[in-house]
Amino acid sequence: MTRIALPALALAMAPFFSAPAAAWEGHVQECYETVYVAPEYKYSKRLIKRAETVLEYRGKGKNRQVVRVHYPAVYEEIRNLAQPGHYVLRPAKCRN
Repeated sequence: MTRIALPALALAMAPFFSAPAAAWEGHVQECYETVYVAPEYKYSKRLIKRAETVLEYRGKGKNRQVVRVHYPAVYEEIRNLAQPGHYVLRPAKCRN
């Protein structure tokens, strides 16, 4: 029984260990390369302090004077993710 089982097992396993010489080779039609696309953000702003123009006293003694000073508005920038970073396949020249 052992004399018959080993050759039969060897014949049954032969296709799994055969050389790739009999494999079919395809034809390259198009080539692509992967390109990373950076994430996109949408920006908005939120008012923290309004702009104002005020009169201030500056200096001491004889050099004291009234000046008009403008203080610009202060905003907080808010950044929201619109589209995360990802990879894209782009057509490329075939090298092989």
